[in-house]
Amino acid sequence: MFTRLKNVIPPKSIRNVFILLLFISVLPLFAQELPKGVTSPEVKQERTPAETQTSVPLEDREDNKTRMDIFNHVYEHRLMFRGGWGIGKLSPAILNETGPAWFQNSLFRQITEPGTPLSIPYKPAKELGLNSQFWDIRYGYKNKFEVQLAEDTSLGVYSRDLPASNNFFSPRTDTYWASAFEGNRLLRFEGVSQHLRFSYTHPVSKIFMIGPSINFHRYTERNNISYGSYSTSRAEATVPNKATWSIGGDANAEYSMKGILPGIFAKFKLRDWWELRTRLELLDRKGNFTVLGSQIIQEAFSDGSSNLSGVLPAYGGKVRDKGTILNIESSFQYCRFTLDIGMIRQDIKRSYDTYLGDTLGGVPRSDYSSRSVYIGFSEMSASVKHTVTEFYIMPGVSFFYDADKIY
Repeated sequence: MFTRLKNVIPPKSIRNVFILLLFISVLPLFAQELPKGVTSPEVKQERTPAETQTSVPLEDREDNKTRMDIFNHVYEHRLMFRGGWGIGKLSPAILNETGPAWFQNSLFRQITEPGTPLSIPYKPAKELGLNSQFWDIRYGYKNKFEVQLAEDTSLGVYSRDLPASNNFFSPRTDTYWASAFEGNRLLRFEGVSQHLRFSYTHPVSKIFMIGPSINFHRYTERNNISYGSYSTSRAEATVPNKATWSIGGDANAEYSMKGILPGIFAKFKLRDWWELRTRLELLDRKGNFTVLGSQIIQEAFSDGSSNLSGVLPAYGGKVRDKGTILNIESSFQYCRFTLDIGMIRQDIKRSYDTYLGDTLGGVPRSDYSSRSVYIGFSEMSASVKHTVTEFYIMPGVSFFYDADKIY
């Protein structure tokens, strides 16, 4: 239990923003509970019942009289539209898998291509910033049954000034000098989650409801990446004193997955106008992935000549994500309007059931580092983490209905 909670704590920089938002959201609560008419600690005055709210249980207070299983004091039906924006942090699987995968694959290459330089990771990728967009449509009946259609889009665009890459070191061999190079760089990330949720929350008390939910989930991910490597042959090599490096390239790694996610949904009413909501879902989605693109290799020879060659990285197979999605939300309501402030945390382990492919081209394979060789044994041997932490704000508008009228 405590290990799970520890894993979902967001980074410090984002956590500070969330604490500030939470502090702002609870200011009205403290302001409303300050005793009235007390001028100093020594002055004792007789208080009215309204002034002794702090000694009254939360569900019995004057401003918290409405049961949760009814909307806006009166209505049974609600149709809500929301849209919003957010910021967050990303630790992408496409980079987290590169370090161990390239190292293990360079070991495997020694079997078929003896003397090939090893790719030893020495600088892993850091967490990256991203921007988010959200929208959803909700229909609720008596605040117990709810159907939600939602979409979340996470977008990050990165440049060479940002730490969106993995760095490698190749030790000296009998054929090659030692070298250091950037192996894999993420240029753009886009993750789109689509949800169709059905929820039921049972009233445990007047201010607390909890129940199951089911999410029919689809996910697509698009990564724009580039590969790099560098090697220089020694005088003892078959082609002496030749430098080979990747000067550019562009590849697209795309994922398409779906799954059915069970979860628990809870609501807690602090005031008639203020509600806290939380949802925890068990993530299990699977599907296909493809990696396809081009990579430009330059070869510079000892006589001063050079040439450019193109190679083609092409991979594909079966992929699976398992983990959790945690959503915590503070919702404020005024008439038909709402303002929601919340956090979404995705903790995912990505694994590959099948990983096939190769980098095709006319450049000698021993002179540059490729992503994989024929079969991605290293990619299939372990899972890698993929985490997304997002904070968002979503204004919304509702339409209510009962036997009498629509509001």
